[in-house]
Amino acid sequence: MKQRNINKEAWRYLDNHITIKKNLADGLINVRALAKKIIPEIHLDCSLNAIISAIRRYNSDLKEKEHLPQIYALLKKAKLLLRTRLASLLLKKNEKVRSKLANLYRIIDFEGGDTLRIFEVNKYIKIIVDEKTLPEIMSMFNKNEIVDIEENLGELTIIYNVKLTKTPGVFALLSNELAANNISIIDSTICHSEHLIIVKENDLQKGFSVVSTLTTRPNN
Repeated sequence: MKQRNINKEAWRYLDNHITIKKNLADGLINVRALAKKIIPEIHLDCSLNAIISAIRRYNSDLKEKEHLPQIYALLKKAKLLLRTRLASLLLKKNEKVRSKLANLYRIIDFEGGDTLRIFEVNKYIKIIVDEKTLPEIMSMFNKNEIVDIEENLGELTIIYNVKLTKTPGVFALLSNELAANNISIIDSTICHSEHLIIVKENDLQKGFSVVSTLTTRPNN
C-alpha cells in the first residue's frame, strides 16, 4: 500500500478518536504502541514503520493546525447548567401535528422555569419537557401521532461567551469525551452560544463531571 493511502487511513482514525488525538498532541502517547493498536483496528496491510511515519506526520501537522488550545480556552470561560426530571415525546411530522405545537406555549410556564425543547428532523418532531407537564402535553396528540415516549432524562447546558460555531471541533471534543466515559448523547443542539446535551438522568452527574474537568484543563 502506498504511503499516501496509509496516511489517509491512519489520519481518519485519529480524527475520529479525539481523546487519542488530544493525548498525542500533549505528548502523552507512545507512537510505536499507538501504531501497533491502529494496524489491526483499521485492517491495514502495511509495515509498523509506515504507520509510525503517518502518526508522526499527523502529529506535526496537528501542532500547526489544531484548535484544541482555542477549544479549552472557550470551555474555561463556559458556564454549566443542569436540568433534571425531563421527558421526551417523539411525534410523527405532519401538518396536523405541527399545527398543534402552538398550543404548547399556553401550557409551558417559562417565567416559572418550565422546560420546552423542540427538535425537528425530516420525519419526526421531538418535544422535551419537564416530566410534570408530560401528561398534559401527551393529551394534545392522538395515539397514532406519538412514536415514542422517554422519561428520566437530564439536560446539560454549556453556555459560552462567544458564538460557538466560530471555533471548530467543540462538539467533537465533548461528544468523544462523553463517549469515552460510556455516556450516550440522546439529543444535542447548538444555538449561537449555547450547547444543549440530553442524556439519561442517571448519567447527568457523570456527564457534568466530564465536561467540568474540560473547563478546568490548562489550555496551553
